[in-house]
Amino acid sequence: MFDALPRADWTNARGREVDLVVLVNGFPRLSETFVLNELLDFEQRGLRLRVVALRRPDEIVQQQAQDNLRAPVEYLDDGTLWSRRLAVRTAHAALLLRRGASYFDALADVLRSPDFSRSALAGSALLAHRLLRLGSPPLYVHFAHKPGTCGRFAARLAGVPYALSAHAKDVWLTPPRELTAKVSDATVVLTCTEEARTYMHGLVGGATQVHRIYHGVEVPRNLPMIDRSGTPVVLVVARLVEKKGVDLVIRAAAELRARGVDFVVRIAGEGPEWARLQRLAHELGVADRVTFLGPLMESEVRTEYGGATVFALPCRLLPNGDRDGLPNVLLEAMAHRVPVVSTTLAGVREAVVDGESGLLIAPGDEVGLADTLERLFSDGALRTRLGATARRRVGERFDRRANLPAVHAALASAGLIPALARPEQTGADAALKELTAA
Repeated sequence: MFDALPRADWTNARGREVDLVVLVNGFPRLSETFVLNELLDFEQRGLRLRVVALRRPDEIVQQQAQDNLRAPVEYLDDGTLWSRRLAVRTAHAALLLRRGASYFDALADVLRSPDFSRSALAGSALLAHRLLRLGSPPLYVHFAHKPGTCGRFAARLAGVPYALSAHAKDVWLTPPRELTAKVSDATVVLTCTEEARTYMHGLVGGATQVHRIYHGVEVPRNLPMIDRSGTPVVLVVARLVEKKGVDLVIRAAAELRARGVDFVVRIAGEGPEWARLQRLAHELGVADRVTFLGPLMESEVRTEYGGATVFALPCRLLPNGDRDGLPNVLLEAMAHRVPVVSTTLAGVREAVVDGESGLLIAPGDEVGLADTLERLFSDGALRTRLGATARRRVGERFDRRANLPAVHAALASAGLIPALARPEQTGADAALKELTAA
């Protein structure tokens, strides 16, 4: 593991061009609105940001709030192969000239790391050089897999501290030895479920502060009452990957059709499972009941919530350990007073109390899902009760406006950013104390 990195020195920070560099895998990503919301909140508090992404995502639909971000965005994969090779050599030379013997110590630590690769070293050298040119600001890394590797190496090479924000797949699929090193070397770690917080805290024996801070969602005010007495609509909003369990919704649809139940399914999102799911709907004879909407903007998703009878997301635990954390779309549906059906995974149960704020089934139980959907179709009073309780629960624990201050407070308490970028911004320390309590 690396030696402890220094805390940011705000008495000597005037020469910096930015206060914080944020490293992500791809930016912007439609499925990662929480990243953009954090960036916008930082800027509202007066922080000067620079966003660095490992790659440019190839997405047709982009987040509507992206235009509000003032921070420049840089991409480490830009340029030709030869220009990148030259840039990497230049970066190593500059790091050596600036840091001297410390550079060799850092390089030796990187070479010994469990996640070392030549490509990771190249990317981290480019990032470390960029950090030096920006005045050596601290680094905030989103996701513990590839960004965690690049960020950890770059922080060591540049001699700056870093914070790590870990989420779902990156927590459970990163080898324990590698994840332990990344958590140990971070000044502070943030995560969005208690399950992940407990796991990472245990990996390092409490040596690094690991805070559970929910991303939160927008809770719409003055939500109109909508008549949902027509043909029942099952809404799914998800990245189309195996762990989301969208195939179970299609299989449950086939079961409901065999029972003579009237309904339609609307699936919003894209991903590698899209073609397979479409094929499954045809094979099971429910293609006329299932509509694939593709990727939608936030306003379009809100419209879908308004027309949904039930929101379904039967997440599952995959054999390799991959699983969902707490899906933001589940919280969004709850905030819109849509009754939700999901599974008993630990992350889901942090938000959904079975029988009170939603209904939960065992992962993989397609018949149980069909039974639960049919029950909700036929019981309007149950739908109303579950929707009202769910909306109230989201407002109390998962309102984005109440949760975002805790992110700023966590980084500030670790000395990475000013404790209060603007005097009029208050409540961050109280938010951190309340929202990170187990």
